[in-house]
Amino acid sequence: MMGLEEKCSQGQSIIKDDFSSERSVCPINTSYGVGYRIKARVLPYLIGFIYLVPTVDSEWIMIDSGGGSEESNTDLENGFRIIREEFDRSFKPEKISRLCLTHAHVDHFGGVSEFKRRTNAKIAVHAFESRLVDSYDEVARVENCRYVNFLLESGVPFDSIESILDGFGFRAGRVQSVTVDEPLYGGETIDSLKSVYLPGHSPGHLAFVCENVIFSGDLLLSKTLSQIWPARMTPQTGVLNYVRSLLKLKQIAIDYESLNGQKLIAFPAHEEPIFDIPSRVDKALRGMERRNNRLLKLFSEETAPMTLWEILPKMYWSGCPNREFFALSDIGSRVELFLQLNLLRVADSERLSRSNPAIRYQLSFANAEAAKNTIKQVVRMCLSGDKSNLI
Repeated sequence: MMGLEEKCSQGQSIIKDDFSSERSVCPINTSYGVGYRIKARVLPYLIGFIYLVPTVDSEWIMIDSGGGSEESNTDLENGFRIIREEFDRSFKPEKISRLCLTHAHVDHFGGVSEFKRRTNAKIAVHAFESRLVDSYDEVARVENCRYVNFLLESGVPFDSIESILDGFGFRAGRVQSVTVDEPLYGGETIDSLKSVYLPGHSPGHLAFVCENVIFSGDLLLSKTLSQIWPARMTPQTGVLNYVRSLLKLKQIAIDYESLNGQKLIAFPAHEEPIFDIPSRVDKALRGMERRNNRLLKLFSEETAPMTLWEILPKMYWSGCPNREFFALSDIGSRVELFLQLNLLRVADSERLSRSNPAIRYQLSFANAEAAKNTIKQVVRMCLSGDKSNLI
């Protein structure tokens, strides 16, 4: 046997070993016909996947569009060529009727303007992120002002802020805005797809279900934990929203298998397909708990209060360029939750001012073990309606 096999309703199969990360294009069997996964360099340091799904009327839906760079667009065009030459001679990009975005991060929607230029496809994205697609420069300028405040509160030296924001890359002028044709809210049926609202990684994160397959965007990856942002910086994100969405995805997979006698398979925007969604969700939640505990351990071991910038090298940052903002945001999302639960306190609030905005945090509890138990208890209470107490 080549690998783990899951039967689809056409009597064909999806085989785990068929999805090597080395392959530029991989076919995906769905009940509506054969779709395709196209590998692309969505960012200079990141590989991602763009998906093509057949519709009920013999057209195509594309899910995400890559980063919009020359390399990303070239990889997408190469994928189109391979599909046409090796799999389906009738395929043409002009037959793509819709572009559905899982969310409006640049590695997913950066290629929208080039794609729109050559097709008449309608652009669909969650309403919470539609302004980012059709007014990108405006949003980027406003958000970068907020990011400066976040970095100053994190204790980042002023002369390091611009390089960190440049490394993050959310700058005006990077992406050309495109009008959104279809704002989504979750629950819509779009030809062969059904949208599912799963916020946490982004405010309007969507997954798209096509019978036995769910295109899960960045919510759940096969190997790593997805990026989380503080909810105070990006509404509808934060730890609790992310965990709620993971548990919702797990329940969707459990219900699908119960009703259909086969597993729902997740195709994320990065990394490999997930053939056992509930197990992978459980593993991701255990990873979340480990990170939370590691952060609590740091606070319990340090006698002096710490800023996020001081926590960063102790937590897990290895000094990689353009990763500082991601690491600070991840730590900030956990610190935000700990503050909400009164596990941390701001140790120097009386000294805060416009000229001294850096916030220093200290553990409120006598020991980290008591804090761990409080996190478990409160999070379980918050998620009691999600048929799971795992965190």
